[in-house]
Amino acid sequence: MSSNLPVEVQELIGKTAIKDLSPLKVETGLWQNFCSAIKDSNSLYWDKSEATIHTGDLISHPALLPSWVHDFEWHPERERKQPMELHFMIKDLLSLPLGIVTEVEIEFYDPVKNGDNISSEQKLISVSDIVDTNLGKGRYWIIEVKYLNQLDVLVGKQNIQFLGYKK
Repeated sequence: MSSNLPVEVQELIGKTAIKDLSPLKVETGLWQNFCSAIKDSNSLYWDKSEATIHTGDLISHPALLPSWVHDFEWHPERERKQPMELHFMIKDLLSLPLGIVTEVEIEFYDPVKNGDNISSEQKLISVSDIVDTNLGKGRYWIIEVKYLNQLDVLVGKQNIQFLGYKK
């Protein structure tokens, strides 16, 4: 970690900075629509009797885990929250207007099932020194996102590395 980081960024490292509770419930039809689009016939997503043997019930496709926390693009009764809000906070605090995801690791734990309410917690893990890249001068940072169900059981964890930069 660079010692020339703004104090506001240094104070975020290692602490949960953003907590989100999805206003949406996990729904079988939504993950089956996704599975249909990618032609995934895994019986754990489609066949209740088969899934019950292995997982106790139908489960959501794991690739959808991060999407269960995101709200609609528009809703008549609420303002939309910015997905990965911590990333945008870091970009602003470091005055780095551009950013890309450079690496993603995700671990899956308990399966996500119909009716679950998924929440997430975003924590800044690290920020690099200033680097020169082909895109411009900037910094890398890693954000850990934990996903929990309504019982506060960990269902997944994601580490996302970003590059924030300016030309």
